[in-house]
This record gives sequence, structure tokens and C-alpha cells, in this order.
Amino acid sequence: MIVRPDYDRAPIGAPGRPAGPAGGEAMTTVLAVTSQLPWPLNTGGHLRTFHLLRAAALHYRVRLVTAAGPDDAGAIAALRDHGIEVEVAAVGPRSPWREAARALAAAGRGQPYVFYRRHDRRAVRRQLRKLVATGPAAVYLDHLDSFAFRRLLGGLPIVLDLHNVYSTIARRASAERAPGPVSLYLRREAALLRRAERSAAEGADILLTVSEDDARHFAGLGAGDVRVVPNGVDAASYADLPEGRSTPIPTLLYIGAMSWEPNARAARFLATEVLPAVRERFPGARLRVVGRDPSREVRSLGGRPGVEVTGTVADVRPYLADADVLAVPLETGGGTRLKILEAFAAGLPVVSTPVGCEGLRVRHDEHLVIAERGRFSGAVERLLDDPATGRRLAGRARALALESYDWDVIGEAARDAITDAIRCATPTTNLP
Repeated sequence: MIVRPDYDRAPIGAPGRPAGPAGGEAMTTVLAVTSQLPWPLNTGGHLRTFHLLRAAALHYRVRLVTAAGPDDAGAIAALRDHGIEVEVAAVGPRSPWREAARALAAAGRGQPYVFYRRHDRRAVRRQLRKLVATGPAAVYLDHLDSFAFRRLLGGLPIVLDLHNVYSTIARRASAERAPGPVSLYLRREAALLRRAERSAAEGADILLTVSEDDARHFAGLGAGDVRVVPNGVDAASYADLPEGRSTPIPTLLYIGAMSWEPNARAARFLATEVLPAVRERFPGARLRVVGRDPSREVRSLGGRPGVEVTGTVADVRPYLADADVLAVPLETGGGTRLKILEAFAAGLPVVSTPVGCEGLRVRHDEHLVIAERGRFSGAVERLLDDPATGRRLAGRARALALESYDWDVIGEAARDAITDAIRCATPTTNLP
């Protein structure tokens, strides 16, 4: 069964919606597991995890088990300020030796590398054993890799949030590579990931996905209760930015964590193919690549005419305000693109490939311009040449973001999934 999002639900705290237990009422405890602290809010994964847990924490006592080190005190405090109790699985600094050991462990056990890369499994297991013994009502697992801990959960109801279909990402990445060891490795990972996804589909009580395409994938693998909980955006934080602006210097923007290879490839494509073509018509045009962890190759793009690579920024909104077009030429990846939702909320026109806007309820020439890579430069030039069209698209896109993708609306769907999982397991439990 696939449950689609209810776009007419009232936001958290609105009349007719519970805002949490009354004063003095004991809160039901929900454990949550993530591979890393969902703070700062500088990646799409962090944004989704934080906002869904924050919504759950308005109704439940959320105890989050996650890896953290000595430098993470500020992030832990920020999460606790939002009602999320952090139960630290203490880890040391990352090292190449540790990563190599994890890769070997995954290969030796016939499991996908993602199960090992993102977690310090021993530290998380210790915390989970201790907290499961306290009698929580349910467990919220974030990402497929967290499902690796299911055997420690003692039959507790599981809500599993799947940000991506990893097997599809690996399969697409393999197809893009020339035949050789890397392509073979990725093909093997895709098969292992699909097997893990089937196990998750059959083993979790409720699956959350970001799109209907993803939901169909997991329903086909045997999931009984799949719910579409799309990615969202804090629309209010972009309210003061003008729609469809025109800047003094024609500016293309790309946003994303550059440690994610699809983002790095998109940045290279924009810098080496799109911007040079655009500059033939708009000689002063520039490209800003904004996102953390740029590799040496991505940083080197900043040496090309008109290209700026910022690395980590404290706030992406000034870059959204000082751009003419968000360009999203992705060819691989999964989930839905929070970068597009941020641009919608900010009133910034968007040009995207079909893959780049997968999972979003958008239409070409109504909310954005959709173009394959072969026509991408021309689509960007069209919006630079016609600001009125950009303003029209941006206005409709912002309305869509407000109506369908605000986190306050979407967060309630995740909270409802937790409530339903607990009720199915313990029908007499007194729940909010």
C-alpha cells in the first residue's frame, strides 16, 4: 500500500492540530538512529532528518542515537534546543585506515559498503542495547544504513525513512562508467543494495520515501505500508527574497555537497560546457558553485573564467538572492532535490534536467524549465534573455513550495507514521 501525502493538512501548531502533550503529561519515547548529527543544516540529508525529527519531538520524547566526536558539542546543543535528545555514540576522528577496514568488512560479509561507511557500528550498538532496555515505544531509522541495526531492536515497531533508492544510484553510476573495475564494483554494490532494500521493505513496519517513484520501487520489493513524505523547505526563511530577480551580472548558481559525486559532475558540466556557451551571448556571465567539501578537481574549476567555487558557506540565502538561475544538470542521484525547493521558496528561476527534478510535482514551463543536457545552455540563455518568463515561473514555483512542501506540513506526516506504528503494535497505548 502506498500512502500519498496529504497536502491539505494543517501545519504544526495550527488550530485543530495537536501541538504536543499537555503540561505534565508523560511523553512516549521514540528512539531514532542516524549515521551522523543532522546539524548544521548544510546538506539535504541534514535538513530532512532534522525537520522530521523536530516534528516528532513536538509529540514524543525523541532520543537520537548518532555518532559524534569531541568537536560536536555545538551541534548537540543545537539539536537539544529543538527538543531532540542526543545519545552520543562516541567516535574518534576519521582516518583512511578506518575507512579501509570498513570497506574490507563490507566485502567480507557480502554487504553494501554504505552499511559500514556511514556508521561506527560498535559504538552505535552499545548505545542501542542500553536504550532499547529502557522500553521505548518505537524506533525511527534514518536512511537504509540504519536498518543494519534492526536485530538489536527486540521487535519494536520500526519506521524507516529512505532518502534515496541507493541501488538505482549505484546502477546509474555503473552505467555511466567505462567498462572496468569501478563499473563492476558499482554493479555489485547495486545488487547488494537491492537485496538490502528488499530486506528493509519486508522488515520495517512503515517505510517513508521522498517520492512516488521511490514508493513504487519499495512496494515492488514487498513493503506493506509505504508513505510518501516529500522533502521540504522552510519557506518562511526565504520570504524576504524577491521573485525572479535580475542581477547586474548574469549569474548561474549550483548548490550541493561536493563530496557527493553527482554534484561534482554537475558542477564540472556547468563550468566546462554550459558557462562557456552562455558567455558567448552574455560575456560577463558567471557561475557560482556553492557547497561543502569540494575536491581538488572541483576547486580547480575556480580558475576558469567566470567560475567561483565557495566551499562551505554559513548561509545559502545571499547566494540565492544574488543569482538569476539555479542550474541543476544532474544525470544521476536519487530522492528529490532540496536545492530546487530552496530556489522555489527564494523565488529563483530553475533550469533542471529531468533527473534533477525527479520526485517533485512540477511541470515544464509552469514551475521551471526542464531540459536535457544537450539543450541545457540554451534553456539557461532563454531565462537570462527573458526575465519576465523567469518571474512567472518563480511566482508559480514559490506558491507550490508554500502549499505543498513547507516543512511544517510535511513534518506532521512523519509524526503520524510513528503514531500509527505504535498503535498497530500496542493498540491500547495512550498516544497524543
